[in-house]
Amino acid sequence: MEKKRNNQLIGITSGRNFRELGGYETLSGKTIKTHKLLRTGNLADLSPFDLDYLKDYGVKYVVDFRSQDEVDHQPDRVPEGAQYDFDPVFSEDLTNSSKSISDLDAQSKDDADFGFNHMLYAYEDMVQSDSAQRAYRNFFDKLLENTDEDSALLFHCTAGKDRTGFGALLVLTALGIPLRTIKQDYLLTNITTKDFVDGMIEREKAQGKNENTLQSIRDIQSVNPEYIDHAIKVLNDDYGSINNYLRDAMKLSSADIMSLRNIYLN
Repeated sequence: MEKKRNNQLIGITSGRNFRELGGYETLSGKTIKTHKLLRTGNLADLSPFDLDYLKDYGVKYVVDFRSQDEVDHQPDRVPEGAQYDFDPVFSEDLTNSSKSISDLDAQSKDDADFGFNHMLYAYEDMVQSDSAQRAYRNFFDKLLENTDEDSALLFHCTAGKDRTGFGALLVLTALGIPLRTIKQDYLLTNITTKDFVDGMIEREKAQGKNENTLQSIRDIQSVNPEYIDHAIKVLNDDYGSINNYLRDAMKLSSADIMSLRNIYLN
């Protein structure tokens, strides 16, 4: 049964956090189709095997939420036949997930809460900034284009957890997935990337980084229920509800919502 999964990883060998959103159940008892909607980390390190895997999986759209600097530093490797869409949420990576450890060390060594507080600020910006709202509206345009039965849309940022996680919150809400399920999906990042984050912490600890910096690394490289709850609070305070945000900020009509559900749900 889909409900018993503890992760929804697909078989990518050289990337982080590549997950299928198919199988999640709506409040009305429908389910998201498989091979239609994927959330991932960046595609820069994909092997030829992985590129073939995604091509065979049906990936026809790649939506990249990263900044220009991130893209220049690690350009995506896009599966053959897929349309790439550069769709930056921020003008720079406000989540700091692409920043160097030396940059982070300078900012956090005297402040154990630096990483946590910075993530709260980044999530506020995802809700409120003009650039983020334009990016997520463009994301919905691409979602609405993905009408072929055998085509999948993949959306991602650098780590596949924050900008991607907020995008997942929006689209899963539009599809009628319960908030409890959305939060569970959001927190799966901490399962799927645990070895990566633990390894990073151990390496930086061995290099002599202090506990403040190590805590900020963990806060930035992981997800936290307080991050998504903070975004939801900002959405509720500013718009009344997530659904109101979809209507008023994303400019999604009732017909758009119905189209999304026809495209992505069984």
